[in-house]
Amino acid sequence: MLERLLDLLPPGSTPVPAARVDRLYSLVAGGPGITRGARRLNVLYVDETRRARSLELAPVLSALASDLQLYVAEHARGRLFVHAGVVGWQGRAIVIPGRSMSGKTTLVRALVAAGATLYSDEYAVLDGRGRVHPYPQGPAGGAPRAGHPLPIGLVLLTRYRPGGRWRPRRLS
Repeated sequence: MLERLLDLLPPGSTPVPAARVDRLYSLVAGGPGITRGARRLNVLYVDETRRARSLELAPVLSALASDLQLYVAEHARGRLFVHAGVVGWQGRAIVIPGRSMSGKTTLVRALVAAGATLYSDEYAVLDGRGRVHPYPQGPAGGAPRAGHPLPIGLVLLTRYRPGGRWRPRRLS
């Protein structure tokens, strides 16, 4: 279980000894109950609030990963997190901001398949100089991973629409 939890931590996470924490996550793993045929729930607590519960572990781990990502994004010092997919191309970052289910991840995968370098399919992490830092989540599926920050070369505002036509235009 610990290995699965470590995979959910944000990129660059390192253990630190601390007597005090800003946020406490507690996971109660379910499984077979005491009574034959009964099962215990998997439950996630964030501080003292129950955040998720399910007989299946996957949705509880998904809730943990989502909460971790959002917390890190909201409380990062010296970095601005923008909900966006990012790839590197010819020394510049292509940033694709958008809401969930707008097609960002699909477009990032297509660009990576065409030779771009994966930076993130969840957040564009910007520093004070406007450079985008890598923030890969989960397995890259063999995609080349970014190693250093890039200046932004293009911000692509788009969304998926079934049957839609590609009609790009420049914006200021």
